[in-house]
Amino acid sequence: MFVVPILIALVLLLSYFLGLKLLANAGFYYRIETERTLKVVTRVLEPLTFYGLENRDAQYIVDYSYGLFDPKEVYIEVLDKGRVIYRYGDPGIYNSSAIVGLLDVNPELVGIMYQSNETNVYEGRRRTDNHNYVYIFSAKESIGGNNDLLESVSVYIMIVALLVLLLSFYLLNSFVTKFLMIHVKSMTKSLETANKSLETANESLESAYISLEEANHQIEIEQEQQKELLAGISHDIRTPLTAIKAYAEGVRDGIAPTDEQRSRYMEIILKRANDLESMLEELFLITTAEYKEESRPKQKIDLGRFVQVFCEENAPHYKTRGIEIEVNAEKDAFIKVNPQLLQRVIQNVLNNSAKYKTADIGHCVIDVARKNDRIVCMLSDDGPGVPPESLERLMRPFYRVDPSRTNSQKGSGLGLSIIRRIMDVSDGDVAIENVKPHGLRIILEFPMGKVD
Repeated sequence: MFVVPILIALVLLLSYFLGLKLLANAGFYYRIETERTLKVVTRVLEPLTFYGLENRDAQYIVDYSYGLFDPKEVYIEVLDKGRVIYRYGDPGIYNSSAIVGLLDVNPELVGIMYQSNETNVYEGRRRTDNHNYVYIFSAKESIGGNNDLLESVSVYIMIVALLVLLLSFYLLNSFVTKFLMIHVKSMTKSLETANKSLETANESLESAYISLEEANHQIEIEQEQQKELLAGISHDIRTPLTAIKAYAEGVRDGIAPTDEQRSRYMEIILKRANDLESMLEELFLITTAEYKEESRPKQKIDLGRFVQVFCEENAPHYKTRGIEIEVNAEKDAFIKVNPQLLQRVIQNVLNNSAKYKTADIGHCVIDVARKNDRIVCMLSDDGPGVPPESLERLMRPFYRVDPSRTNSQKGSGLGLSIIRRIMDVSDGDVAIENVKPHGLRIILEFPMGKVD
């Protein structure tokens, strides 16, 4: 903040003294015409002299300063403990002043000035720990000297100094401005980079926080599903086990005394054992489908053709269960999937349609079509459908619309969970929606496979 004013003052001062030195070299010395002038000069030069003499590297300042005065008209002498350590000019000027010894009048005086024999004399003292200086400045009285010329020239010197100042200020301002602008731009870029880094870090933190929240939410969902899974396993396995135990105890305890009754009991035990085996098989499939991908390699198949062949082969079986199947399939709907897993998906949908149909004859329509870069398979039946609030939870393991599980004999509640798991390992998506006026639609979407 204070650098520029100081530099301006230094430039002006140096320019002025340089001009005076040039005039002195040309013979136009600065002349001391009055006692007042001597007082001003000595006040400036006395401390400057002591500084230059005590600091040898700065002694040139002393020589330069006294070089402005005519050596024939001034005499400067500096003594230290009576020994002369510096002198300039004509000693006769001081000797003729007849004031030698006046300093003994009052030794406590710091400086004293006298006028004698047309000579102005200033004597000053300075005491330090190691020095006892006496400073003497003698100057002849000048009458009609050339100070008028110096004063006139000083005006030009000041003009030149002012021009030098303006030029220096312009160059300094340009340099400082350029220097500051470079650093300001650099700092601005650094701040922008830091700001971008902070924004990126902030976005990363927000993204990490969101991911963490989603992960925690997903963990909570999975924990809840695990609880439901364990509760479902406990309930659905207990039901056939209880029946098997009850009928086995009946045979053991003679409750079925006739062969016909024992045979009927054994058939019920066998049926419940088959139900339990089927349930365990589905549990195994739902828990290992994603870990057994290497043992279930994917193949490129035409989904429309695959569905058509499957329905033709299994139509008699589902007809006996009261389900009629209709297929509308586009050609060349290629996907990459494991055929056994895909067949299990179609079987589970058709089995659910057969289990939950409300009429004597139910219907299921299967549509296969290309949609952009996806292959869509929709399986729609005319069963009762489900309440809208149950659609999102329908594919959870053991979930049934009936919370009391009074219809558990119709199925294990794992069919749609198996479909979702198979679609996950097949890189596909599955959705469920109700059909108007009644019914349920399972929508399967697969990535389109490349045609060789």
